[in-house]
Amino acid sequence: MVIVLFHYKNDGMNFLQWQQYFLGNRDHFDHLEWKDCQTLTAQEKQNISQSVRQFQRGEHSEGKHFLQFAQRMQDTSYIETVKLFIKEEQDHAAILGKFMEGEGIPKLGRDWLDSIFRRLRKLAGLEGSVTVLLTAEIIAMVYYKALFNATRSAILKQICLQVLKDEEMHLRFQSYTLECLYKRKAGFTLIFSGTVHYLLMAGTILMVWLWHYKVLRSGGYSFQQYAGDVWKEFIHCRHMMTGKSANQPTYGMGKQLTSQSNWRA
Repeated sequence: MVIVLFHYKNDGMNFLQWQQYFLGNRDHFDHLEWKDCQTLTAQEKQNISQSVRQFQRGEHSEGKHFLQFAQRMQDTSYIETVKLFIKEEQDHAAILGKFMEGEGIPKLGRDWLDSIFRRLRKLAGLEGSVTVLLTAEIIAMVYYKALFNATRSAILKQICLQVLKDEEMHLRFQSYTLECLYKRKAGFTLIFSGTVHYLLMAGTILMVWLWHYKVLRSGGYSFQQYAGDVWKEFIHCRHMMTGKSANQPTYGMGKQLTSQSNWRA
């Protein structure tokens, strides 16, 4: 059987409801079973180690600049939700770090691609920060599918599944935030924001492939398949931002995840 990911509409959730969602998801990694886990094979370790180090580094952030931008919204529920979102991203970094420690994979001190994303978030204001974060999360939805398929490690597969579930909700949350911000814009400024996002997404697709192709290929992706899946994720998010998403599941595309049970986000 296979695991298939489905997307749903934003459901009209407001920031208070998003706050409640993140509060209810704080135990998202409690179910992981760390005992008697199969370790990575030598080939798997060679294929994924450097890539996982970079993604673990990217998941960890204090989020202080993002939080400062969020506080300008003067919406208490949004500010509290952002704090919970940042903590959830830090949880991803921590759990990947724990896995890496068990496999003898050292953490990455500094990464130039991660540094570029962090600098963009610092300089871009709230809308730009959310746009950059959403771009990274769109990539993550395809990357973690590839990583799931690239290993036989049961614990790494569990981690990938939970991160995918979390990232699916992050896409919806960030898309809703941009939808709210876009409602304040009109005409040329709205077109400009959309154009910048398209260009950022296209450039990120290329850069991530160049640096993470070993994992993506090991997970069964060619460049065309990877780029196509990422772009479909991106277009779906653009539709959510503009209220064009349908109520029913719209998407079960991309590389399927080999598993013994079905799972839907």
